[in-house]
Amino acid sequence: MSFIEAVILGLVQGLTEFLPVSSSGHLAIFQELLGTDGGSSDIFFTSLLHLGTLFAVCFVYRKTLAELFGTLFGSIGPLFKGEIKWEKGLPTENMTRRKGILIIYALLPMFLILPVKNFVESIYSSTLVVGIALMVTSFFLFLCDRFASGKKTEEKMTVKDSLVIGFVQLFAVLPGISRSGSTITAGLACGLDRNFAAEFSFIMSVPTILASVVFQVIEMIADGTGVSTELIPVYLVGMITAAISGFCAIKLLQMLLRSKKFFVFSIYCLIAGIFAIVLNFVK
Repeated sequence: MSFIEAVILGLVQGLTEFLPVSSSGHLAIFQELLGTDGGSSDIFFTSLLHLGTLFAVCFVYRKTLAELFGTLFGSIGPLFKGEIKWEKGLPTENMTRRKGILIIYALLPMFLILPVKNFVESIYSSTLVVGIALMVTSFFLFLCDRFASGKKTEEKMTVKDSLVIGFVQLFAVLPGISRSGSTITAGLACGLDRNFAAEFSFIMSVPTILASVVFQVIEMIADGTGVSTELIPVYLVGMITAAISGFCAIKLLQMLLRSKKFFVFSIYCLIAGIFAIVLNFVK
């Protein structure tokens, strides 16, 4: 892999992880075009790209994440002592604690992917599947602009809302389904405030991306093949590119979500989906 290829894939990962166009789908398309082999080196590189985007979202929401983790860890003692007041499965007094619990609820459906993880990974090489999924993402984004901005934040959001968003995120493991696009759309459908829907989606991505990196590293170790040390500088360039482009993508998405211009991504995903399907039949 060359530095140029690393930069291209870093840009693809960083921009598409947070812009609602599916990073997994685009990586599958670009890896097909660049002719990468999907071996252990690619798994290691993909892990670094995900780490880059993880750094980006952690930097943008560093204050919120620090408050969430601090509050949740600080809640362990009061939880066992029965000092936390609950109503309908959620804390009632501390809104930061409430937000953290809502995010935990939203992450629970992801455990359902474990029994079919190998099957999901097996379809990543199918640009036909990617193309169809991108067209589904296009439909999600078409709906997104048509939902009126709700007023729900962590104070009014319910366990049911979290689980709905969590189950929608579950389908985003399919290559071509945008995680951010689908979860933000689900949040708006549940009546969430537009800014809060984006924040909730991005914060959900932190443990999701981290889990993805862990599984990729485990898979690489299980393969039993090493990674060429000569490519480490190339990989690091890709990771840094993913981090910088990921930061820019988050800021751009926040702006476009407020202005209700997701239709641009809807059209793009439709075109990208058609391209992926055509690529499947001409490769």
